[in-house]
Amino acid sequence: EPDAQARAIMANAQQEEFKHFGMDLEFLLRRKPKWRTALQNILFKEGDIVEHGEEAEKEENEE
Repeated sequence: EPDAQARAIMANAQQEEFKHFGMDLEFLLRRKPKWRTALQNILFKEGDIVEHGEEAEKEENEE
């Protein structure tokens, strides 16, 4: 976007969406134990994201 004011408005809106996404995700994780378990095995971990996802899926299927 070439207009500086429009860019500032869009950047602010994007930050708000990040916050809303985080709040929505936390809400779901508090109420959906399977989601919480799966995402605890994927998020904020070093290494291959796909491998972590596959491991989380295996763990979920074992429950």
